[in-house]
Amino acid sequence: MSEIVIKLSQRVKEEGGRAFYTGGFVRDKFMNIPSKDEDVEVFGVTSEKLYEILKEFGKVDTVGQSFQVYKLGQNVDVSLPRRERKDGIGHRAFIVEGDGFMSYKDACERRDLTINAILQDVLNGEIIDPFKGVSDIKDGVLRVVSPQSFSEDSLRVLRLVQFVARFGFSMDAETYLLARDCDLSDLPKERVWMELEKFFLKGEHIEEG
Repeated sequence: MSEIVIKLSQRVKEEGGRAFYTGGFVRDKFMNIPSKDEDVEVFGVTSEKLYEILKEFGKVDTVGQSFQVYKLGQNVDVSLPRRERKDGIGHRAFIVEGDGFMSYKDACERRDLTINAILQDVLNGEIIDPFKGVSDIKDGVLRVVSPQSFSEDSLRVLRLVQFVARFGFSMDAETYLLARDCDLSDLPKERVWMELEKFFLKGEHIEEG
């Protein structure tokens, strides 16, 4: 973990909040896969306070200010937990709201798969795993967190098969059926290509994928 993330987490703690590693960074750590990109989710502070703290560490590039996602340096993404609500057609048709005071479970529930829905406290290492993602990593299983939200975002189907190709994991029955029945026609060609590129260039289990 980088020194800047530790210092950021200490400042967040001073303001009454907690900073967690999340998403692919935590997943890769449990799988002993090196990861240069660090995804940090900050709980217990407002978006205004988070931005003030981030400015103490230099230039802050805004990736998605409407839902509070900021890039700190080259490889650190910092965000508030957020909720997403479908509002139209297409994988981008979501209303996204940042909320630093969501529960840990609610924050994890927006994730696509259980293996990506794990939080790890930056400072003390505590693991928060409301959907048993660590167990699924050990068992090599890909399982959706929320069937409803998974089906609302067709891009998640391509991410799912990409993970099969990369990790050699298998889908549980419900996840397989959801993916099989999902309509992918709303995806732009460039996003399809991006996921296929990862599928073939990073995949070590192409046939399974």
